[in-house]
Amino acid sequence: MRGLTSRPRARLALAAAAAAAALTLAGCTASGSGPAASSAPASTDGSADQGAARGGTLTVANSFVVKNLDPGQIYEATGLTAVRGMYETLVTFEGGDVTNPLPLVAEGWEVNEDATEFTFTIRDGITFSDGSELTADDVVFSINRLVNLKGSASVIVAGLSAASPEPGVVVISSEIPNPAVPTILAMPATSIVNADVARENGATDADDAAETDSAISFFDKTSAGSGPYKLESFDPASEIVLTVNENYWGEQPFYDRIVIQNVEAQNQKMSVERATGDYVALDIAGRMLDGLKDDLQVSSNQDTFYFLTLHQDPEVSEITSNIEFVRALRASIDYVGLAELFGEDARPAAGLVPTAFAGTLPESEAKAQDLDAAKQHLEASGLTDPQVSLMFPAITYKGVDLATIATKVQNDAAQAGITVELDPQPIASFLDAQTAGKVPFRFSPQSLNYPVASSLVNNFHPGQPSAIRTGWTLENATPEAIAAGDRVLAATEAAELDAAMQDWQRVLETDGPYIPLAYNSGVVVATPDLANAEYSPAGWQIDLRAVARR
Repeated sequence: MRGLTSRPRARLALAAAAAAAALTLAGCTASGSGPAASSAPASTDGSADQGAARGGTLTVANSFVVKNLDPGQIYEATGLTAVRGMYETLVTFEGGDVTNPLPLVAEGWEVNEDATEFTFTIRDGITFSDGSELTADDVVFSINRLVNLKGSASVIVAGLSAASPEPGVVVISSEIPNPAVPTILAMPATSIVNADVARENGATDADDAAETDSAISFFDKTSAGSGPYKLESFDPASEIVLTVNENYWGEQPFYDRIVIQNVEAQNQKMSVERATGDYVALDIAGRMLDGLKDDLQVSSNQDTFYFLTLHQDPEVSEITSNIEFVRALRASIDYVGLAELFGEDARPAAGLVPTAFAGTLPESEAKAQDLDAAKQHLEASGLTDPQVSLMFPAITYKGVDLATIATKVQNDAAQAGITVELDPQPIASFLDAQTAGKVPFRFSPQSLNYPVASSLVNNFHPGQPSAIRTGWTLENATPEAIAAGDRVLAATEAAELDAAMQDWQRVLETDGPYIPLAYNSGVVVATPDLANAEYSPAGWQIDLRAVARR
């Protein structure tokens, strides 16, 4: 588990050093006695303190990105935060550490030797918000429904299926070796719903669920989970209100009520500084943290990377498809100076995997500017005074104006004899152009859909979706790059997977079309009296069930 370090402004930040998953999955059993993240009140040092009176309201400010609250359809950040409070999953994480899956609805699990079959034992005594018992059949229904809905959230369970060979037991099967299955099953999209209630209101786990399931409107009005909160109201434009689940099987959460408010990012800083009650803000990041009041708490974790992509199809660009040009540009960038533009929580990238996740490269491998090498690679490319246009979304992301970053890339490249013209685009236009797959040179941020680094290989490996949009096919990739990605996909144990991910990133450093620039953090800002207001890179941003007053 990554340790916590104290910094000014009551800051909590996960240590940047990489850590392998603490649980060796193959051929072992995980066990536990209850939810990993305690919702008990905490003292100023994080230990239990029963002096604080339970009850009241926690206000959460978030710039809304939400379409619905159906666990099987949920994909956007705001919805993930709310669903995490209302529903349970087979496994979970503690705090901001996403390297170690812990038991929740499952009291333990076993894994076969090739990591294709995961057998979970369901904990007794878990009840839904209506008081009915949670069973293995509810788990099977929920997982298979997610698979068959074939929506955005279904990507994380592609190739998985669920069955219950006997009461209290669920077997998750994977079409390929996948030691990351327990981590995937901590995601809010895999939340366990009350199958009987869901079916009565239009949900189905049948093969044709994508066409026949009609339960979204039900889940937008009423929750059907076993979590500590239940849904009171949902307005996707303004507010989500959760109230305590009186039938919760575990320890009751601290707050009776949680109000998630739609507040623009630029207004959240003023709101949290003026708050008189218990308040957290989820969108103050990067340079927006500058000048924040000293008594506020800040929890951060580097879970986002920013990178350049150079198209590898000569018909799209003779310049960007020249691997020596890619190497020249990579060597020209002042990574330390660039990271400073993101704020104090950023650092130069070592590879594509941010420090929040297993498989990240050590900080000692962070890239550094080498103008002599840049000029040598440029000479080897055979190109004279190359000029390229850099497309990027004209937005502020996590408190950072992306135009500032693009300008830094432009100035650094010029020192090596490369002319970069800037092409800022509205976000919709940028995404459309990126999807079309004909942009020679682009810059954007990237976060993982779920906290498994190998998901990047599923996107960025030659022949995979993002690689195809970059013109990086199996035909024009080096054998070394292909072999490195194949080793990741063949891994059957967590330690093997992490090592393969590190090797894959090292190969990309010389043979890939991507240039990672910096890692930046997701952030939670909280009023002084709160405990466990910790940012999580698991997708749900903050575990509402764990937050308490000191």
